[in-house]
Amino acid sequence: MGDDGARTVSAARIDFERKLLARAAKGRQATVERPDVIPASFGQERMWLSDWLDPEASTESTVFVIGLRGDLDVAALRGAVTDLTHRHEVLRTVVEPRGRGLIQRVLPPTDVPVPVVDLPGDVEAFAREQLVRKLDLAVEPPLSWTLLRHADDEHHLVLRMHHIAADGWSEGVLNRELSLLYRVRVTGAPLRLPDLPIQYADFSIGQRERQSGTRLERGLSYWKQRLAGAPTTVSLPFDRKPGEDAALASGTAFARIPGTVVDHLEKASAAEGASGYMALLAAFAVTLWSGSGQRDLVIGSPVAGRESPETEQLIGVFTNTLPMRVLVRPGESFAHLLRRVRENALDDFTHGEVPFQRLVDAIRPVRVPGRLPLVQVILQLDNTGFAEPEFPGVEVSYRQLFAEKSALDLTVSLGRRGADYIAVWKYRSGLLDESTVRLLHDRFVAVMRQVVARPGTPLETLGLVGG
Repeated sequence: MGDDGARTVSAARIDFERKLLARAAKGRQATVERPDVIPASFGQERMWLSDWLDPEASTESTVFVIGLRGDLDVAALRGAVTDLTHRHEVLRTVVEPRGRGLIQRVLPPTDVPVPVVDLPGDVEAFAREQLVRKLDLAVEPPLSWTLLRHADDEHHLVLRMHHIAADGWSEGVLNRELSLLYRVRVTGAPLRLPDLPIQYADFSIGQRERQSGTRLERGLSYWKQRLAGAPTTVSLPFDRKPGEDAALASGTAFARIPGTVVDHLEKASAAEGASGYMALLAAFAVTLWSGSGQRDLVIGSPVAGRESPETEQLIGVFTNTLPMRVLVRPGESFAHLLRRVRENALDDFTHGEVPFQRLVDAIRPVRVPGRLPLVQVILQLDNTGFAEPEFPGVEVSYRQLFAEKSALDLTVSLGRRGADYIAVWKYRSGLLDESTVRLLHDRFVAVMRQVVARPGTPLETLGLVGG
């Protein structure tokens, strides 16, 4: 059988297996019974540990600043926040150590405070204070809301959220449902939200059941084989060398990518039966190779972790990190590289629920001072249908503040905003300067343009190295 036939069979097999796994997960989660003690999910465990490592600040928190100009009904907003928190148990769940693990406790539904603070001055300073304030995850709910009033028709809603309760997909769910719940309270329209078939705690119980015993061992066996002989680190153009005492302070650079550049890349990927993300991953690997000469790369890829339909409308932390291994062969074309990335990615995604920390513990990669094991660089694509909140009669603006610490050397997040893409480059500022990161961005865009223009040309002849 030729390569094309093998790829077709592999894709069909993997698609069939994923459907079976989703169906099995659906059946288990629909009938799950809650024990007296509910274990934390693997995602909650990961976020709790990251937060625990920094005793001074919540490194896994984010803040949204929502500008509201117009006739805001404050009582309706408070009611909508309470309705949302009653609907999603995870928004009123605390996590605490118990024995040798973590457990979650769902607090009883009560009215959620949304204090109104008269603050005609610096919204940014207030939001930054919320961002760095240490949260006691065993006592405090993972979300808090404050309404800053500048005038009767001008407010800012400051939402402080810990990632132990929500991932990027969840942000869209939260915004859509908050908007609908506010509209219902203001207009008296009928509520058109279906009941949630499960809650996040039910998912956690099912996840622990699925990722144990023989099934976990099979997944770990796959990843051990997949990463055998993989490099310990990714070479980056550091301005300062990593070391055991390297600080975790981070910077964030925002850059724009013309939508046509990514559109053309996705069109080229479709010709090879690959997704847009697979093409971006291949182009990013070429970018890193072209600057360092490193051919064998492990790049972290977040996966949504929402195989079961019941999880699609839940708020919670479902994401998992996959260590995607990409081998760049300079003598081959981008089209050949993309085909191999596609084939490997399909197999990787099939084993995408294996918890990243369990994987690291099983592989035991060589530790390098000042750098995380196995994955130091992440590439992620926001294609979850993100929506900003909408309130009738109110002009809404929306922006996000990011924690100013990161254990990862580099995280690149791409998302479409209108005609173009916004690239968010979060980097360890103790290792990289913003000017260096912006050069990486420019190189990434140049690579995308080049490989689309000449997909059949060997990579080593495209003039990318050192460019």
